[in-house]
Amino acid sequence: APVRLPEKAAGPRGGGSAPASPLCALQELTSKTFRGLELGVLQAAEGRDPPGGAPGPRPPCKKRRKSRTAFTAQQLRELEARFRRQKYLSPADRDALAARLALGTGQVITWFQNRRAKLKRDLEELRADVASLRALPPAALRQLAAMPDPPPP
Repeated sequence: APVRLPEKAAGPRGGGSAPASPLCALQELTSKTFRGLELGVLQAAEGRDPPGGAPGPRPPCKKRRKSRTAFTAQQLRELEARFRRQKYLSPADRDALAARLALGTGQVITWFQNRRAKLKRDLEELRADVASLRALPPAALRQLAAMPDPPPP
């Protein structure tokens, strides 16, 4: 049944028990609901019955989230190589790549979205590094330039 909100809400210091706005009413309702749930969960964990005797009808279970894809090294090499050449795939290219790598099209779509987001983050970090270097005085820049390169890993 839909929740009915009070038609006249009392002001913040109006003295009435009605919430100040529909948003406040919603917050009050959810906080009471969650407080009740928390209490029931705690009591169930302790082996006691939740308040009100037996638990009421349980809400339908949420759909389980799909597990994280573990790409093989070969799949990652091919995905990275394709990404270097082409940041966005046409549906035909995407389907062909997915079939060749034995992946679902959704996995290829998600991988490319995540890889573009990573590229964007990396570029923003690089821009910030360059900006901070530009802010250094010339003497500090010369000192940095004179430093030896670190050994390769």
